[in-house]
Parts: sequence; structure tokens; C-alpha cells
Amino acid sequence: MQKPLKALVIGATGLCGNQCLIQLLNDEAYGSVEIWVRRSCGIVHPKLTEKIVDFGRISETECITAQHVFCCLGTTIKKAGSRENFTRIDHDYVISVARIAERSQVEKFLYISSMGANKNSQNFYLRTKGKVEESLGMLVFPSLVIFRPSMLMGHREEHRFGEQVGKAVMKALGFMFIGKLSKYRGVEASLVAKAMLHEAKKEKSGISIIESDKIQLYRTLE
Repeated sequence: MQKPLKALVIGATGLCGNQCLIQLLNDEAYGSVEIWVRRSCGIVHPKLTEKIVDFGRISETECITAQHVFCCLGTTIKKAGSRENFTRIDHDYVISVARIAERSQVEKFLYISSMGANKNSQNFYLRTKGKVEESLGMLVFPSLVIFRPSMLMGHREEHRFGEQVGKAVMKALGFMFIGKLSKYRGVEASLVAKAMLHEAKKEKSGISIIESDKIQLYRTLE
């Protein structure tokens, strides 16, 4: 029998991170789950270890003991308050965690990026995500899996008016996003988490990029 795996979730209080955490706790392949958060997620479970961390000093952390790291950390420029704060959270913190994972010889590093991520994009958000992907690609992991979902669907604690409008449009016009347009269809956070867990348990090495339309295919998998 295969030894139970240990997972580390970064950003477990966010939309995708929370879904990822719940699914990991219910997955028999994982014997323990650790989360690094800025505030308590409020979940109590025998498999769960919660560590409150100062991400501004995360580089001082010595090692990661998990085999799989699920990096779901991310924010918006509006919530961050400035481009500088956004870059610190979405780029600097992510790369700091990844460097710890690299020197800890983590087997798999799974990261949620964004559809359209490109280091040369004129869009600041997508350019930042592209730079994160580039930086991750320069690190050495047995397996690096990058997910590029389109608009994330699901319930958030905070209210984002523009995002709520976008979700409403996606739901109303979802039937139009077929064929080559399928990758633009909104994707549920729970489905992204499901894709992450499936990819984590695959025997796969090197760098893999899972686009939004490929994430949609996990809807039919058990």
C-alpha cells in the first residue's frame, strides 16, 4: 500500500484554496494537510495542521515537509491597494514559497495562474502572472504544474461588484462558449481544485500547463 501523502496549501482562505483544502481533507490519498495562512480558516479536522505565518518574512522558513505544494495565493489590485502590494503578494510571496519548496525537494509544485498569463502582456495583471510562471520555470522541481483558469466562479467572502457582474454574464451566456471559445467559459473554483488534485496524483514529470478548457474536462471525471 502506498504511503499516505502530505500536502501543503498556500492561500487556503481564498476561493480556490479553500476548495482545494476541503477536497484534500476528503481525499484518502492524503494522510495530512498543512496550511500556511495569515488568519485562521476556522476549519478543524484531524488531518489538518494550521500555521499562521507572516508572508513578509516567509523566506526565513527553513523547509517544507510536504510532498505536494498547492499554491493558490492571489489577490486583486483593488484589494491589495496598489500595484506594488499586488506584486508583493502575487509574485514575491509565491516565488518565496517556491524557493523553499525547491530546497526542500518537494515532489510537485502546483500553481494557479491565469488564462492569458504572459510576461510581455500590456495588461499588468497578466504580465505579473506571466513573470511568476517564468520565475517558477527557472526553479528545479521534479514536477511543476501551472493552471490557467478563466474567470473563477464560486462564493467569496468579500463582495467584488465587477466580478459579480462578470459571473452573471458568464452564467447567462455560458451556452455560447463552445468549441474554440470554450476556454473563455467561467470555471468553478471547485473544478480547478479537482483538476489540481488529479494532476498532483499523476505520474508526471517536468513542466505542465493546464489551460482553462482542459480544466473543464475534469467535470466528467470521478
